[in-house]
Amino acid sequence: MRTAILTNRADSFYKPLAEGLSRMFAQVGVESLVLYDGLASLPKLPTSDNRLTLGWEERLRRAARSWRSRQLYRRLLDQLGTVDLAVIVGHLPAAYWDSSFDDNQLRRDAPHLPIVLYDLVYLPTRGPWAKALLESDSARGIPKGRHWGLDRYDYYLCVTEISEWPVPPGAEVFSRIGVNMVDPLLFVERNTEMVALIDFERPDHLHERAIQVLACVEAGIPFKVLHGHYTSDAIRAIYRNSSLYFVAHRESFGLPICEVQACGARVLTPYAEWCPSHYLARPEKEAGGRLPSNFIVYNNDRQQLVNELQRVKRAFDPRAALSSLQREQPHFYYGNVEELARFVDLVRIGTVNPRSHERYPTLAKLVHAIENRS
Repeated sequence: MRTAILTNRADSFYKPLAEGLSRMFAQVGVESLVLYDGLASLPKLPTSDNRLTLGWEERLRRAARSWRSRQLYRRLLDQLGTVDLAVIVGHLPAAYWDSSFDDNQLRRDAPHLPIVLYDLVYLPTRGPWAKALLESDSARGIPKGRHWGLDRYDYYLCVTEISEWPVPPGAEVFSRIGVNMVDPLLFVERNTEMVALIDFERPDHLHERAIQVLACVEAGIPFKVLHGHYTSDAIRAIYRNSSLYFVAHRESFGLPICEVQACGARVLTPYAEWCPSHYLARPEKEAGGRLPSNFIVYNNDRQQLVNELQRVKRAFDPRAALSSLQREQPHFYYGNVEELARFVDLVRIGTVNPRSHERYPTLAKLVHAIENRS
């Protein structure tokens, strides 16, 4: 069996997800082809712009882009003709936008391929996001259009489905395969000085940030604040030289939370509910989630945070932080190879096939199931 993994080279989580998935596939005997131009090569829906109203320079630019897109798509089809499965690395909400790629054309041109999404999270467990997609909620950055539910892809691989919302009935078409962090750029540096890393500023959470900065000063812990843009290599070098990582806002998942732990850092958050995808289990209704031992929840209290920082400083051991991640959440470090093997078997026996999406819930049905379950 051979699979294509469609991703890009951007300095984001798409590339490490794809490369980690390729490592996991190798462990279950599946050859994978990582296509770094794969997402850009997907066919797009035709636009309705009236080109007669455009100037000749703009028409030339659009014609050149169109020609380039056709060339990329032809090459993609040649590559997809050599595989048995296509995995698109994506993230909600854009993974479900009608405008992200032309489903009908791709399925018409590659009818033999099951098309699978690999995302950090799983749409049915993301609460209001399905309804936002259905209503094209501009406040959440969703463009107008007919968007998709689970009927877009033939199966779903996710890093985790854990959140405050359970999987609704009829939406059990996923495998939690985790993420593979066994990357040569993610490791514990020797003789690292204790340094705190404060995530990018979020204007809605300046009060939380001020408490983080003041507590570090009072506890005598040097800190670095992220700002601007970093390449993947540069940000990972920063992670390797960080002992503590402050979460700046509520994360849908937050791959850096895994990456810094892989480098021996502990995670500090003012509220447990800022990291719901890292709960050890889905919380019962009206009960808070329990985070692993690498996480320090300080309830946005400055003095409590100072006390925690001083405690951690006395017993600083980055290798212990890495060991805790490997022991308590191995699927966030090694990935869940057993679950990936189960998915591969579903493809091999034809349970997951190019028509599987036809029996999955549409967006409207998914919203109905979520609202009834909650």
